[in-house]
Amino acid sequence: MPRPLVPDRRARILDAARSLILERGWPRTTVADVAARAGIGKGAVYLELPDKAAILDAVLRRSTRDLTAAVHRRVVEAAGLVDLPAVYRFGMDALLADPLMRALTVGDETLLGDHVRDVAAGEGRYAARLAWLAEYVARLQDAGVVDPSVPTEAVVRVLGVFSVGLVHAPGTIGTTSDDELRDAVALFADLVGRGLAADRPADPEAARRAQLGLLARLDHQLDLLEEP
Repeated sequence: MPRPLVPDRRARILDAARSLILERGWPRTTVADVAARAGIGKGAVYLELPDKAAILDAVLRRSTRDLTAAVHRRVVEAAGLVDLPAVYRFGMDALLADPLMRALTVGDETLLGDHVRDVAAGEGRYAARLAWLAEYVARLQDAGVVDPSVPTEAVVRVLGVFSVGLVHAPGTIGTTSDDELRDAVALFADLVGRGLAADRPADPEAARRAQLGLLARLDHQLDLLEEP
């Protein structure tokens, strides 16, 4: 008689893998460890995901999707103009709330192992996200939210450099609380907003469409990655 299916087996595997990553790091975790933590057989893990690398990739995709959903929710719920500083704050708040996203941002090999080297080698999907962000900034320029005289690539580079530097900060300048990091994000976002403000009325609906469009493209990319 075949064994009964385990309810939410995939979710249990990903939950178990995430907890083990945070406890001991992925390099020190085995598929057998994940199976034991999830309360299922090792063979059942392979029925869902083909190997250890696929488990980690699925965990990180789920965290990315959760981050995207959190930003989407705040954009939809916000009243009035949601400008670049606001979306940046939304994104950084979601990133700082997830230790796995923080580890991926700074390339933490202790937690994520060789995966961060694969990212550093330049997978196409990360290059695509930078291109989408540049397109998003250009649409904000068209909407009167961002100064059109500023090169879009420069805006993307500044935001990226600050984001990575901020998440690196505790290991570089000493222990920093999450509240202190969020205060730094708020100040930086305010400075960016003032420095990039366009000298004409903004179109709030065009800005919102640009933001939701960027999030939808990221979500679609995650869908494609999850296809068999």
